[in-house]
Amino acid sequence: MTRKELAEWLRSLRPSWFTYSQMAHQSKQLGHPASAAALCRADKGRSLPPWKTVEAYVRSCEGSVSEARKLWGRAARAATQVRSVRVSLPRTAPALPYVTEPAELLLAMRNLRIAAGQPSLRELVNRAAVPGGGGSYLPRTTIGDVLSGKRACTDVVLLHFVKACGVTRESEIHQWMNAWKRAYQPEGVASRYSTAC
Repeated sequence: MTRKELAEWLRSLRPSWFTYSQMAHQSKQLGHPASAAALCRADKGRSLPPWKTVEAYVRSCEGSVSEARKLWGRAARAATQVRSVRVSLPRTAPALPYVTEPAELLLAMRNLRIAAGQPSLRELVNRAAVPGGGGSYLPRTTIGDVLSGKRACTDVVLLHFVKACGVTRESEIHQWMNAWKRAYQPEGVASRYSTAC
């Protein structure tokens, strides 16, 4: 299941007469609000939509939420496994607490790197070195592909990236990990973050 297949499934739920504005209104009444723009993006397949948007889409179209969760989970896992994933970036990154999509998280990561003085890939690798000379938590190819948008970011890579960029406060690290969860995970799926600290 890819994000494009998920988008096709979502489109199959929406009657042709049901506009995105009507869907947004319906989703608000159902207690799962989503904007018309977010709902419109969700079924285009250009990027993986946040779970909350998918849920709002499905509920407003009276589709199966359990099926949606299963399909979204498969698409999310595929996005983290496929190395050739390219994401189209928004022009500006939202504040970290409002990051909800992989493209937004990627732009926030790039901004953090700039704020940290634009360390080279080699420097990031060295800063995330495994104690005792066991390599690095940030292999050069991996972090290079993530920052160029060729590979989706895992929670463990993000954790060590933000630490390599000088983020040390636990509260700030939690903000980054929560942003990753919103961008990549459906509700109820455990992150490896707790075991990576």
